[in-house]
Amino acid sequence: MKWAECVMRASPRLSEHWVDCHFGAFRPRVLTTGKVTSCLDAALELTEENRLEIWDSLIAESQSAGRGQLRRNWFSPPGNLYAVLRLPLTPPFASSAASIATGGLLAGALRKMGWPVWLKWPNDLVLLPDGMPRKIGGILLEERKGILLAGVGINITSSPPPPALRKEAAMPAASLAEFADSPPLAESLWRRLVKHVCSIYTEDQTFSVRWRREAEQLLLWRNQRVALTDEQGTLYGVLAGVALSGGICLRVDGKMREFLNGALHLPQDIVGAISL
Repeated sequence: MKWAECVMRASPRLSEHWVDCHFGAFRPRVLTTGKVTSCLDAALELTEENRLEIWDSLIAESQSAGRGQLRRNWFSPPGNLYAVLRLPLTPPFASSAASIATGGLLAGALRKMGWPVWLKWPNDLVLLPDGMPRKIGGILLEERKGILLAGVGINITSSPPPPALRKEAAMPAASLAEFADSPPLAESLWRRLVKHVCSIYTEDQTFSVRWRREAEQLLLWRNQRVALTDEQGTLYGVLAGVALSGGICLRVDGKMREFLNGALHLPQDIVGAISL
């Protein structure tokens, strides 16, 4: 069943709004709708129908089968932000650095709005109330058929309860409502985020190479000892920064090493770890 048929049963309209920024004669649009199965799948179908141009985006009220990294289920009740932004296949998005570069842009935008957000490699948005990291959002990039889409989820009014999180989850979740008397509405927040991202990319001619410095400045646990876990085991080192590839640089036994995959934790989060 096409996503539009599913949407029409729950919400009879697909609204269109303009973002207050320009790329020459082009102006990004934000399409809004009700409940969808997956915002990423819906955006892909819109793109294939020539209804979602580069820098256009889709925002849904909720998702019945939203997904995060490794296709894990994404908690998607009404009130939070579920959006997809179509990105250009140009540097740094046309590389393995796309996820961390996008995360840096979004984290920087949230900071400008007053939210002291950090970027946990490779794709999590984190707040640090009382020094304890809490995940408030995530980013998932998918490229299919030459189309690059950035799925963005931010917990605004609610977050998954602890029993709903994976046992190996690196940190508990939180919502913006826990830290503000009047959290923003999802659509209003998204339009401000899109305006910031688009403006930085188009107005800053050095962004294609400067993204790395911006991401490093917001990198959670930078210059701290961390543990990186993958299928082979766990490696300990000092988190030095972000590589041009979008991976992370760890200082291990006095040598700098680059990694593209793995789950990043603080050492005390690892039980029974082995050294590689």
